[in-house]
Amino acid sequence: MAKRKTVAKPGYYDGRHYTTYVNDVKNLKKSGELEEVEKLLLELVVATEAESAVEGWCVAPWYYEELAKVYRKQKEYVKEVAILERFAAQKHGPSSTPPKLLERLEKARQLMVSANKPMESSASCE
Repeated sequence: MAKRKTVAKPGYYDGRHYTTYVNDVKNLKKSGELEEVEKLLLELVVATEAESAVEGWCVAPWYYEELAKVYRKQKEYVKEVAILERFAAQKHGPSSTPPKLLERLEKARQLMVSANKPMESSASCE
């Protein structure tokens, strides 16, 4: 059996370019394996950032957006804000996605604040 050659350079994770993982991410999400999709997406974010740093290209926003969706579904607003802030700090391209993600960041911040507010009680403790 031939040994598979692993590519280890910016933009790659586990021997594959990050762009080849789109169907893997979609399949994991479809099957409800959110922990696995989170782990994979975090690795792919690292890969797109590494490629961006070396090549001077913009990061691929899809991976950040998918991760933000996973966190929103889990009501993990702190994590959602963190990944969107991480995206905001990167170099963006001219597509319509970056402004959409920056708007999502503001909404996620609001949700995070709302989720952390203590619930007001209508009963008096006197």
